[in-house]
Amino acid sequence: MELTAFARNYGEFYAPAFAVRSSGTDLMRDQLIAISQIEADLVLGAASRFSFTVADCYSVKLHAFRTGRNADLLSLLSFGTELDIALGYGDAKSTPIVMRGLITEVGTNFSESGSPELTISGYDYGFPMTMGKSSRTWKDTRDSAAASEIASFHNLSSKIETTKEEHPQIEQNQESDWEFLKKLADRNHYELFVDDKGKLNFAKPNDRDTAVVRLLYGQGLLSFKPEANLAGQVSRVEVYGWNQKTKKPIVGKAGAGEESGLSGKSPGQYLNSFGSDPKKQPTLRLRQPVFTQAEADERAKAALNERAKQFLTGEAEAIGLPDLRPDRNVELADLGDKFSKTYYIQQVTHKIDANGFRSRLKLKETGW
Repeated sequence: MELTAFARNYGEFYAPAFAVRSSGTDLMRDQLIAISQIEADLVLGAASRFSFTVADCYSVKLHAFRTGRNADLLSLLSFGTELDIALGYGDAKSTPIVMRGLITEVGTNFSESGSPELTISGYDYGFPMTMGKSSRTWKDTRDSAAASEIASFHNLSSKIETTKEEHPQIEQNQESDWEFLKKLADRNHYELFVDDKGKLNFAKPNDRDTAVVRLLYGQGLLSFKPEANLAGQVSRVEVYGWNQKTKKPIVGKAGAGEESGLSGKSPGQYLNSFGSDPKKQPTLRLRQPVFTQAEADERAKAALNERAKQFLTGEAEAIGLPDLRPDRNVELADLGDKFSKTYYIQQVTHKIDANGFRSRLKLKETGW
């Protein structure tokens, strides 16, 4: 979609607006809480984080933090309070929710001069999964079934894509539930995150989808710093395992050109052009507990994709767009032939303050 279409929907980007809601109550407009700036950091593979600052909230007379309606502010913003963070333009009532989460941090500063402010921070609903360590075992099951069981344990709705292989045994060994699911996601080339609806996603990346918006340098795209780097890249990956039934070794393979979401030449294809002898091409060889050929091939593809996604990376800053989310794609243009292309969004930080609404992005791509 062109930026002009978003401009029509967002009132030409003239009036940035945000809302923080608790159980449907707008804290700013209903409770008269003066929130001066807000930030939402959305990321793949980790819990997303929000933070905002509350000004003019300390009563010197009462020696307490109060709302504009003289209610106890720290009771309203206590640990575990669930919040909806909405950012956009125009009427705050219609701004889209960019994340849902719960309060995990409260801070302030009683300085020598000036009135103390409150800083409130928290994470999305994936946060409880990062706490503690667990050990458990699944037998004769798929990674997706284990992920579904953990999501259910944490009372999370989920979007879980069925994985291909059924494993004789899956072990979680003194890991947090998030660490364990991230390990399962990586070996299947899946992404793990909690979306704006509070739903746990355990699925393949949407790196082939149409870009949500096309940003031109100087028109929506304020800055972009890309880097294409062959260091650490390989032409192919080989995964070695053992077939317990046949008592024979298994070798899974993945090579240049098989990368997910490839646009242009992959790093492996560039490396192949350095020499014609396949035996001398850079190869990543891994020994992993795989027991079937299909599982070994999947692990090899996952490892190849993990490396390739580090080939072309970039950091961008754009006009604030709540539609920019991780696991989506954005098209950047007017950057020359090589850098004008569609990129996969790894991380977005939306921020509204006195300077307006900006979105900072971390992007990656497998080809150049």
